[in-house]
Amino acid sequence: MSLKLTILSPERRLLENVSAESVTLFGSEGQIQIMPGHAPFIGVLETGTFSYRPAGGQDIVGAISHGFFEVKDDKVVVTAETLELKAEIDVNRAKKAQKLAEDALKAADLDEKKFKKYQLKLQRSLIRQHLGE
Repeated sequence: MSLKLTILSPERRLLENVSAESVTLFGSEGQIQIMPGHAPFIGVLETGTFSYRPAGGQDIVGAISHGFFEVKDDKVVVTAETLELKAEIDVNRAKKAQKLAEDALKAADLDEKKFKKYQLKLQRSLIRQHLGE
């Protein structure tokens, strides 16, 4: 048995109906691993890592930001604001993003919405650096 995995963002369709033995996501309730036969489920993605194991292959890992996922009839559809595979991560760019986010967070005049925005950017840059190194 296997899952059919689709991962998309506004910028691209990373995968479409790829056979996978398992999918691991970071949801609002913590890390979740999805395997064939999983009960139907809809969840909220949090910024973090994701991985999937293609049928007969090694785990493929990446960074993903907030979004949603649905599990139904051995199909997993992940829709995220941003996503990058480990091999695509530019560590220097992630370090620059970290510096920009930290500088922005130091500003005393940030409203709550902007504070949350830069907090997520900082979190995403740290995760990308961790995966990319």
